[in-house]
Amino acid sequence: MAAQAGVRYSLKGPFAYADSNLTGFLSILEGCYYGQIPHLIYASSSSVYGTNNQFPCSTNMSVDHPVFLHAATKRANQLMAHAYSHLYNLPTTGLCFFTVYGP
Repeated sequence: MAAQAGVRYSLKGPFAYADSNLTGFLSILEGCYYGQIPHLIYASSSSVYGTNNQFPCSTNMSVDHPVFLHAATKRANQLMAHAYSHLYNLPTTGLCFFTVYGP
């Protein structure tokens, strides 16, 4: 759950998002690899679905067009986790959290 959360601050602090959500997540992946962690469960974000307004969302939906930097970094996390799963046989599960307060 260690990451820069939310979309609004990514507009003002893009480097904080890159540092936390990219470099920080890579550090977690490396720690899992070297620490021989059996399974990584990590926080992704509903923002990876971009402008898709079809609900309920599905894991089969396209997430290739993020509209905020926050979403792009969280999508990058998903891709990085996939690569580590493939390279190092590290099972990963990404949970996409949605806000309970509305769109």
